[in-house]
Amino acid sequence: MGFFHQGSGGTGTAPGDVCLSPPPPPTGPVPVPYVNMLQASDLTKGSKSVKIQGNPTALENSSEIATSSGDEAGTQGGNVITHRTKGKGTFQLWSFVVKVEGKGVCRHGDPLGQACGSQPFGIIDPSAIVDIQAIVGAENFGQPCPPGKEKAPETGTNDAQRQSVRGGPCWSCGATKNVGTYKSGRAFDKGDRFVADHQPPQSAVWAMGGCRNEAAFNQWKRSNAAVKPHCTTCSNKQGVEMRDNQGKSVLEYLALGWPG
Repeated sequence: MGFFHQGSGGTGTAPGDVCLSPPPPPTGPVPVPYVNMLQASDLTKGSKSVKIQGNPTALENSSEIATSSGDEAGTQGGNVITHRTKGKGTFQLWSFVVKVEGKGVCRHGDPLGQACGSQPFGIIDPSAIVDIQAIVGAENFGQPCPPGKEKAPETGTNDAQRQSVRGGPCWSCGATKNVGTYKSGRAFDKGDRFVADHQPPQSAVWAMGGCRNEAAFNQWKRSNAAVKPHCTTCSNKQGVEMRDNQGKSVLEYLALGWPG
């Protein structure tokens, strides 16, 4: 797993990237799966002071692949998830050990979110995975749950956790006030009272290795460090996504952070 730098020749391949495609209405459009491709030569926001073979290298939570190809035959903006035809790519994982300029380096083989039109909408924060690996233990991280322990024993948040997120902002969308509209159409304004959501969600941490170290899992889920402020809108999205994605692998849970 070498450095993913501008001159490395690295690529990202995402088969099954479904886009609406001609013919136009009333006959179509119809959903067609394409193969979305990224190239290391399109890397942006790479390292500044450290170069690999004379090239900037990709770093955690900052570097992007500026564009992608493969969806052009579809209707412009017809990607059924991101609504982008040549969207950027964003790394979902990186080295926890090797760092450049204080950030983990992204490597060939690390998962990418491709054809993305925006930043993650707030299901899994990949930066929190580093802490979870240390909490549950490297020997447990990513290992399947023992038989009969597949479902996480989730609990609510405590007063200290709820107070710790007061004032926000929402870690996902950046909102500084918790205002919006419920699905019913009713508006809400909760001011500086944000939702204390476990991040990663409890079911994800359980699947990532908490099921093999219950003492560490229980201590983590009661701590203030386990929660982040979410606006009600993003919190509801997280709840729906996690209910629909029980039993995913570590990498599959990471992919929930990127819509595409």
